[in-house]
Amino acid sequence: MATKKKPCQEPARPAHSGLPPAYYHLHALLHTLRTLQCHEDELCTLLADVQRTGKVSARTRREILELLHGLPSASLDAEIGAAFSSLDQHEAAA
Repeated sequence: MATKKKPCQEPARPAHSGLPPAYYHLHALLHTLRTLQCHEDELCTLLADVQRTGKVSARTRREILELLHGLPSASLDAEIGAAFSSLDQHEAAA
């Protein structure tokens, strides 16, 4: 039985043209969320290591810091803000 690919393993699809601005902000947000999801397994593994050993080793600390620095948190915040703004503008125009 074939396993379903995680969204981060699927090729990114380009956004369609000619749609309302809210679509493009939400499309960007979706890709950022998929990027975050790609780090889930790694974080779970690191958390399990801490739980198993009862401490944060130097190696685990380094790996957690690398993971945290690689998360697109600034993009996530900006894209959520842009999505809210474009939805507010859409409501005002309606």
